[in-house]
Amino acid sequence: MFDTALRYQFEDFVTDTRQATADEELFRLLKKAVAQHGYDRISLWVIDDPDLPQRVHGRGVLHNFPEDLRVYYKENNCDSYDPVMQALKVQAGSLDWETHEKRSNYKPAQTRLYNLAREGGLHNGLSTPVWGRKGLMASLGLASAETRDATRGARQDNLDLIGALTAQFYLSYKRLNAQANPSRAAARGITAKEAEILSWVASGKTDAEIAVILNISRNTVDTHMRHIFTRLGAHNRVTAVVKAIAEGFIRP
Repeated sequence: MFDTALRYQFEDFVTDTRQATADEELFRLLKKAVAQHGYDRISLWVIDDPDLPQRVHGRGVLHNFPEDLRVYYKENNCDSYDPVMQALKVQAGSLDWETHEKRSNYKPAQTRLYNLAREGGLHNGLSTPVWGRKGLMASLGLASAETRDATRGARQDNLDLIGALTAQFYLSYKRLNAQANPSRAAARGITAKEAEILSWVASGKTDAEIAVILNISRNTVDTHMRHIFTRLGAHNRVTAVVKAIAEGFIRP
């Protein structure tokens, strides 16, 4: 679905990914969504997600990165020293590969890895973490085959939207691939009242409307929303809703 300006809207992406029935369909939808931000190379890397089968941990599961680079990454155990992967473990938001490289002192093996990535056609890289209750669950790597950076316009807005796209994409991937009977029990990180408020947010209600529905003050709603943002590491309402659904706090 596209609007009159032929841009794929986040709301439509959510609807389409909820209806997707196969990984290939999900991947196609994500390609369409990130293409308008200048990205055409994608790699979803599962790190440690107890909801998913162990066989997918520590590997790329949906991707179109160059095959020879993927082989090099696996054969040389690059995940153990990849500086971007290391940085994601302590960073809440997306990480720009080139900016991180300029600000860091890479070891020779790390420099070689990213030189090979550029030589293989991965430019303007961006990695976005997916966090769960026990830490980093996965990351989504995006890059462009073009050396020209088409992603710089409205940079922070793009990063916020890409974060929301990543969370929704991963939620849908888990819906299709999660183990039938996960062994862990869900630990709630927001209160019942906050879950109720967030459910109304997910249905499109404003803070003022939620205050009327729940017979509480607008300031109380705002206080709950600020706690929700802090708990979920969210910067806006859309990201908060997507992360809450992913963690099982509210239903889609």
